[in-house]
Amino acid sequence: MSTFVQLLFSGLALGAVYALTALGFVVIYRASQVFNFAQGEFLMFGAFMMTTASKSLGLPWVFALLFAMVTTGILSATVERTVLRPLVGRPVFVTIIVTIFIGLFLHAAIHIVWGTDLRGMPTPWNTMKTVDIFGAKILFNSIGAVLAAVLALGGFFLAIRYTKLGVGMRATSNDQEVALALGIPVGRIFASTWFLSGAYAALAGVFLSMFPNSLDTNLTYVALAAFPAVIVGGLDSPLGVVIAGVMLGVLELMAQGYVNPLLGEFGQNFHRVFPYVVMVLFLMVRPYGILGTKDVERV
Repeated sequence: MSTFVQLLFSGLALGAVYALTALGFVVIYRASQVFNFAQGEFLMFGAFMMTTASKSLGLPWVFALLFAMVTTGILSATVERTVLRPLVGRPVFVTIIVTIFIGLFLHAAIHIVWGTDLRGMPTPWNTMKTVDIFGAKILFNSIGAVLAAVLALGGFFLAIRYTKLGVGMRATSNDQEVALALGIPVGRIFASTWFLSGAYAALAGVFLSMFPNSLDTNLTYVALAAFPAVIVGGLDSPLGVVIAGVMLGVLELMAQGYVNPLLGEFGQNFHRVFPYVVMVLFLMVRPYGILGTKDVERV
């Protein structure tokens, strides 16, 4: 029982990070039909900014976290405004190639500025502190990741439902031309969605780098690990990717605990590819995802 509880909470923490990362992909795609392949670099940039704000600038943990989220959001919005917006109207593959180039450029810049040494992520509590739940020792870091994701995702969905920005984002995602005709500032909506995507990437990067993990320049690959959540949840469904992210995080840890040992030598790191197995199955059975919209064409 304790092993199951341990894996469940660890999976929820990992799934919360996947959900935040996948949501960043989806809010951009819904608004501008752009798939941002530099999301992993924004996630890594936010985590490094957190260590800088906390250790070098001496900011309290909460303010350091806000600083990291805001600076990453500004960087993300700046990239959209200066690099990607002039490409509006170009073929989709052009934008995809540009986001890949942006990711490579940011990755190199982070190497130059912060180096490649491993770093510990500061926490507002004792790093090793645990809570006993049904005999399992659950790290405060895992509980913090889940609570932070709940607050961030809850705030996002409330904003989408009840604010002018949310109405503008929904209108823009449905039809950009109609939104422009109705007087909605589509350019500002683009900037806002990229800002939110960057801020949530920073939040995910911070909690993913906490003990027992550490911060290094390989953190960017988490965006690829969260990619199955985007497909399983649905490219145009924020709620769907959140559900899929949490589900895949739990399934990955359960596979590590129960499936890997059954497969012997073949089972080494099988849990790493298990979310992709689920993604392939969804593409075969339900290609538009859990809550994605099925394309209907008139012929």
